[in-house]
Amino acid sequence: MERPDGGSFARRSPDDVEPPAPPDADARGPTLVCRLHRRECDHRRAGDTPPTLTLQPWTPRSAAATYVAWAVDDCGGHFGVFDPVRERVLLGEGTPAGRRWRPVVETGPASDHLAEATPDLRPSVPRARATTVDAPTLHPTPADAAATGETRALSLESWTRPVRAYVQPWRPLNGGAVYVACRIDDPHDRFSYHGWFGTLDDGVLRLGRRPCPAFVAIDLRGVGDDVARDAAALVPDRLPPRVVSEVVAVRDDETEG
Repeated sequence: MERPDGGSFARRSPDDVEPPAPPDADARGPTLVCRLHRRECDHRRAGDTPPTLTLQPWTPRSAAATYVAWAVDDCGGHFGVFDPVRERVLLGEGTPAGRRWRPVVETGPASDHLAEATPDLRPSVPRARATTVDAPTLHPTPADAAATGETRALSLESWTRPVRAYVQPWRPLNGGAVYVACRIDDPHDRFSYHGWFGTLDDGVLRLGRRPCPAFVAIDLRGVGDDVARDAAALVPDRLPPRVVSEVVAVRDDETEG
């Protein structure tokens, strides 16, 4: 990605911007091109041009979760999560290790753009209703998770017969995004679902891909307060300035992905 001239976007055309969302995305939001604070990259010399950050909300096929793909210089990832309350993009998968990379971007003037673009690329999705059950503990998170919350067992009611689910919040190594891993087992051994990149939004767990039953979201309202608290506890909060980027400007001519 070419760096802007002195932090100005006037000399770049929309054709210069490559949308960061994956090509197989089912739905894509607009592409936002942001100018970052100079302190973003510690390996840059004083006086170097601040880098640009490109953001694009997207939703996978057969999924309910909406992520924010991102790209800056030669780095990028697909599974950022926008936190509209704190006006931040939490970077997850793809964050480089060993380069003092910041896993959290304070979105500043880009927040309103993301709030309009991100909420519901797929607002109406089939959901399963959850009730808490006692069951042996199975941890669905990846083995290299940097931090995890508790695992909770749920019984899911959808248009099919009830199935057992295990949900657990987790945060990846070198990342700021918090996901909810989910494992669903059919008691009759007809199928098994295991997904890592679920997102929790207003009491609803949105799955990153569709399990065999015809639902892509789990309604945790009424039983998911503990899951929400666990997830919130894993989100980076009191970060020193060295691990936070700041968006200081958004280009006016956003392009559609």
